[in-house]
Amino acid sequence: MKAAIGKSSEKFAANLEQLKKESADQIRRSFDSISTLKDFISESGGEKSERYTKLNLKLDSVEKRLSRFEGSLNSRVGKLIQEYDKLKADMESLAKERNIYKALYEFSIDMSSKRDIESILPDLVQTTGDVLGCDHMALQLIGEDGSVLFQYNSQSSSGRKFKPSRQISDAVISTGDPVRIDAGRDPSLGYVVCVPLKSDETVLGLLHAVRIKDAFSQFDFDLLKALSEKIAISVESHRLFSELEESRESLMEDLREKYDFSEIIGSSSEMGRVLSTVADVAETESAILIEGESGTGKELLARAIHYNSRRKDQPFVAINCAAIPETLLESELFGYERGAFTGAVARKLGRFEMADNGTIFLDEIGELSPLLQVKLLRFLQSHEFEPLGSTTVKRANVRILSATKKDLMNMVESGEFRDDLFYRINVIAIRLPSLAERGGDIDVLANHFLKLYAEKNNKKIRSIDGSVMEFLLNYHFPGNVRELENIIERAVVLCKGETLAPDDLSDNVKKSCRASITIPGTIDALEELKRKLWRETFGPIEKSFALNLLNEAGGNISAAARKGGMHRRQLQRILKRSLGGTLSGPSGEID
Repeated sequence: MKAAIGKSSEKFAANLEQLKKESADQIRRSFDSISTLKDFISESGGEKSERYTKLNLKLDSVEKRLSRFEGSLNSRVGKLIQEYDKLKADMESLAKERNIYKALYEFSIDMSSKRDIESILPDLVQTTGDVLGCDHMALQLIGEDGSVLFQYNSQSSSGRKFKPSRQISDAVISTGDPVRIDAGRDPSLGYVVCVPLKSDETVLGLLHAVRIKDAFSQFDFDLLKALSEKIAISVESHRLFSELEESRESLMEDLREKYDFSEIIGSSSEMGRVLSTVADVAETESAILIEGESGTGKELLARAIHYNSRRKDQPFVAINCAAIPETLLESELFGYERGAFTGAVARKLGRFEMADNGTIFLDEIGELSPLLQVKLLRFLQSHEFEPLGSTTVKRANVRILSATKKDLMNMVESGEFRDDLFYRINVIAIRLPSLAERGGDIDVLANHFLKLYAEKNNKKIRSIDGSVMEFLLNYHFPGNVRELENIIERAVVLCKGETLAPDDLSDNVKKSCRASITIPGTIDALEELKRKLWRETFGPIEKSFALNLLNEAGGNISAAARKGGMHRRQLQRILKRSLGGTLSGPSGEID
């Protein structure tokens, strides 16, 4: 549409010029005709005749009117040309503003969605400098003492690195107000705008823009101020998030230094809360109920509680109540005497007796039968029990840790689980989050399992491809950590290179990720879905498109851009977005 408007406006301008030329030629011919008539009258000798006198007067009158018409026509055509030039300039300005607002919108989306804002600031500086026609542009992030922490420069056509004026920077930092300098005041500086990135009254950074020849308009100035406000909000959010992450990591390090959590992998805030609770209750003697889905690591957490308690040097005995038939579970828990039943040829210690002075872990306690619930309740009340076939009452000093994937409260309400037993084992409840709820740990766990199974299988696999990690981050993991471990183990076994690739994942994982899309209910959810679909579908296509162009052009970006019908900078942005980091070709750095 823009091209069509451009062609129409050019045609209109050409038509105006042609009209002006044809009209001038026609008027000039008319003047020539009047002069010829006057000469003819004069030569015929009839100038003294009254008839010829009147004719001559009429010709003079026509000549005057024609002259006035010529002036009026030239004036109107001139005004039309001026209006056309103004409309053309306005259209170019609107196109420029459109490009600016489009770029700002895209960066606003990036700044609101990415935690690592520093990765997009170089592109933001370059794009803003391009659309505003700046010779130099720089963004500085400022420390509390006024020192420059980071500086991002746009690429200069001269290749010379831009060094912002310290005097101007100090003035903006001290006052908190933007500065605008015209070349007339200091020709050596050119035209300069410096606006602060402010949070409340604190200056977080500076945005510098320089033109050598053209002054900045009020629109340019206002735009830079608006942009600085957007960047300031994102920088402040990024800093606050970084401080929160550092505090969380510091807390996790303190917990791990003070307590033995070596078997528990993860640094998410969800796991931080769990480990903080464990640290508070580990040294007590209270019964603890660990709730969580299958595969979340309930037994690992129970071991962490035991090995951080005063009983750590005593036995830790675990029993899965769902894995042993009901008829055998009682003898497993309490033991039996010789001859207690057919096949009981020797005395056997029960798990409670084996765990004396230590900890017993009852996994899937919701599977206990009503009869065993009664016997367990009696033990919890008195710490006494009788082995099968014995009349002797024995005692065991044990701490009870229980775990379940079921909702025991619902089972109590339905009569499937005794309420008095529930309150005995549920003195302190700890809920383990599912892997989907602790998504921040997926990459940590995946890399842990990668290292573990690469060593076990004697494979030199060093990393996980970014697209594989995207699949993992978008997978719902019904089997939680245990399923993630199985996925990574399978991928390691099938991997033929040094990096886990999408082909090493099962089709079930990849299909589940694509099928898990639901219709969003808010604009934020819609934007997140767009970003997800980009990563999974169009992103890889765009990457292949750019790399194919680059390969066909022998690594030359300018030639590749021409082949693809785009500007060099557009292709550079696509490559940077797809590949990240330094752009390099088959023979080194891309030209």
